[in-house]
Amino acid sequence: MKHDDTTQGDGRRQRTRQAITDALIRLMSDQRYSAIRTTDLIQAAGVGRSTFYEHFQSREAVLETIVEPILTPLALAGAGLGNTARLKVLLDHLWDRRALARHLFAQPLQLRLKRSLAVMIEGRLEAGDEHAIPSALKAGGAAAAQLTMLQMWLSGEAQCTPEALAMALVGARGQISRVPTL
Repeated sequence: MKHDDTTQGDGRRQRTRQAITDALIRLMSDQRYSAIRTTDLIQAAGVGRSTFYEHFQSREAVLETIVEPILTPLALAGAGLGNTARLKVLLDHLWDRRALARHLFAQPLQLRLKRSLAVMIEGRLEAGDEHAIPSALKAGGAAAAQLTMLQMWLSGEAQCTPEALAMALVGARGQISRVPTL
């Protein structure tokens, strides 16, 4: 079976991107994100500087790639479109990797994640009444609530089952949307 150059190039491209994201995950297991330099990431991934920049604009872009699969189910839940089964799978995954997840959901990264999650939630919200709470405010509140709940759960500050937390994360948007308007 013959492969064309684009198929081989796509596979190589995916492997390189994966090597870079895996390197950031490994580095974050040992140190805080703020201490990781792009140079450290390039060395850990075993790629050249130009190769790194062919795939990612910055280490922040690598982080965004890593957290996107985490934020997507949260954004769906925050917009009232959540699936508790999908969230439970995510929560089980985060719990199994809670040492790394604690770094992700701690300050100063939590603020960056909250902004990204809020934008994702807002993009999924249905257009509402013009006199209601602005969608950006609803989305920001939902994102803050979700990330605070996750951070408290992962740190052991508040304990519950992944199933209970998944239901709470799906229900958090409902609480925010019922806030009375002035």
